[in-house]
Amino acid sequence: MAATRIIWRGALNALAGLGLATLLLGTAARAATDPLEVRPNRWEEDHAALATRAIPLKGLERLNYLPLDPDRPAGMSPIWMSVGGELREKVDLIRDSQVGLSPIPAYDTATSRAYLHADLHLGRKVRLFGQLSWADEGGRRGADRSYDESGVDVQQLFVDLSPNRQSRLRLGRQELPLGDQRLSEVRETYDLRRSFDAARLDLTSRGGTVLTAFTARLVTNHPGPFDDRDQPGERFQGLYAAVPVAGAGAGIDLFWLERQRRASTYAEGTAPERRETFGVRAHGAGGGGFDYNLYGLAQTGRFGASDIRAWAASADLGWTAQGRAWTPRFSLRADVASGDARRGDGKLGGFDAPYPNTSYLSTSSAYWPGNAWSVFPLLTARPRPSLTLFLGAQSMSRMSKADAFYYSAQSPLALPTGHGQVMMRQVYGRARWEPVRNLTFSATLIRQFAGDPVRARGGHDGSIISLATDWKF
Repeated sequence: MAATRIIWRGALNALAGLGLATLLLGTAARAATDPLEVRPNRWEEDHAALATRAIPLKGLERLNYLPLDPDRPAGMSPIWMSVGGELREKVDLIRDSQVGLSPIPAYDTATSRAYLHADLHLGRKVRLFGQLSWADEGGRRGADRSYDESGVDVQQLFVDLSPNRQSRLRLGRQELPLGDQRLSEVRETYDLRRSFDAARLDLTSRGGTVLTAFTARLVTNHPGPFDDRDQPGERFQGLYAAVPVAGAGAGIDLFWLERQRRASTYAEGTAPERRETFGVRAHGAGGGGFDYNLYGLAQTGRFGASDIRAWAASADLGWTAQGRAWTPRFSLRADVASGDARRGDGKLGGFDAPYPNTSYLSTSSAYWPGNAWSVFPLLTARPRPSLTLFLGAQSMSRMSKADAFYYSAQSPLALPTGHGQVMMRQVYGRARWEPVRNLTFSATLIRQFAGDPVRARGGHDGSIISLATDWKF
């Protein structure tokens, strides 16, 4: 009965959101012609051009540009503000969690989250961005996770100082997505997105190269209102250069990232850690509908008294059948991350990304990038502009039998050494529907098949069903 109540709560809230959004946004036809763009990272939006828009703003469109000094003389930088938000409802039905290795294998959850932001522009050189968050969860069994539930709190609050178009200094609480968010991501899959108390400097050359330098402390979410604080003993800093390849529709990223923790946990044990990641990424789209995204990574540092020597690589190759019905895209991704070869030898060989996008690594956010290699074929199709379908499969194997299976961060699961390499296989299907602009519904079904070493430890096949609705304005 508890699971039924959770599911009904999520469904009723989703229907209420649909009705409200339909009322405020109007018909799908009207929304399809709306030129205003809502971005996943709301602070990336810039609605300054609306000041001179010939067509008057209507309804909630007016919130995108609120002039605060309409009598300001022509030629002077305007002072204006935009306001926006998000409501999301999500229901997850989990069976045999962590491929049957979790002490609480089955549960159903319903989660809700709300964001509200204001973006104040004091001319072209000074900007103040503030965002509040709220999250609620019901049904999850086992230990609470800090990013699932919280009273109203400050998600982001930063000031941008831009003396010219080529430079920007950002100070305050902020999100830190880097590149395609493979190594530093905003944690969109979960209720509360990841933020940092940070200083970030972005410099842009005339040729379009962007150099980002930052130093940050991770913000840990707490359940009460306005009680989020820095994670003690944890620091994140780095340099990230994104270099466009002129005329090729491509780019090369070069980066150095360093994460320090007071205590990290691997199969080797628990100890203070300083881990540096050096990497290169090449990405772009070639002729004939082909695209690529390639990574090469190396890590050094110290874990307690041990030296860190780890590495990882990734290749994501895709082809889109342009001009064909449903515009299908076929892709094949292969990922590999080193594992620790021997415990107690003074070396830690297991790879660990700083703050990765686990949904990129696995369709179900099912494992942390370490001691694993995987292959992931995926088919994407769009029967209509408002509907996108995904169908894929994935096989994940361990690199080293001496290391653990990292289903989640800092939670090594020891597996028997004599039962093969394949830890888990998955089949994945997802549908995403956007009936009106900025209102989406999604349904995901994942079936997981335990590998021999997981079964030898008592694991077995599992499944995940996820239903979600998301409205942004």
